[in-house]
Amino acid sequence: MNQVAIDYLSLTSSPELKKEGLPFWIFYLLLSLILLLIFINFLQNKELRRKLNYLLSGPRRKFIKLRLQIKLKKEEEKKDDLFKQLGQLTAKCWPELPEIEEVASEIISLEEKSAELQARWHTIYRELRTLKLKDIRAAGSSTSEETVDSSLKENEEALRKTKAKIEEALWKVNQQLGSHYQLIGRLIYKLRPEREDLAFFYFQIDKTESKIKSIKEEIGSL
Repeated sequence: MNQVAIDYLSLTSSPELKKEGLPFWIFYLLLSLILLLIFINFLQNKELRRKLNYLLSGPRRKFIKLRLQIKLKKEEEKKDDLFKQLGQLTAKCWPELPEIEEVASEIISLEEKSAELQARWHTIYRELRTLKLKDIRAAGSSTSEETVDSSLKENEEALRKTKAKIEEALWKVNQQLGSHYQLIGRLIYKLRPEREDLAFFYFQIDKTESKIKSIKEEIGSL
């Protein structure tokens, strides 16, 4: 049995039989024809082309979408800032307008509080600078350095803590003011009273709104 298998393998691997196989150029010709038929079928199949293009353009679409989202965020921030400026101008020039009277009174109170906090911040800042100068002078003095240093450091630490509290309170007040200004700005933009200085903001907000809408449509089409 083993001898028969060996005889068979030697027979099939003989050079004479290899010579009887198809020439290589016919094999490549057939392969080329098959590839050509596949390519022609691909060109005729629109749905297949669309799916392939969609698959290949995936990374590019993600990059474009990310770029548009960043652009959208900037335009929305610009719109918020325009509303804030519009609200500031309205609250300053026409606080008696019935539509904004209640919010305008709150703004006056917040602005007074902000001004008070700013004045306290500047006072403490100057006191800290004075303490630093005293610390420098004490370093070259013959007075007991340990007593002077301890007293100055305690005062300086207390002032720094107070300054930090004032900064936190001031930040919160300014956040409230910003929200109030935006609220007034959005309200005035909706009412659109005919005033030249206000109209200067209307068209800027209109343009920004148009850009935002266009960017959102681009993102939706990806």
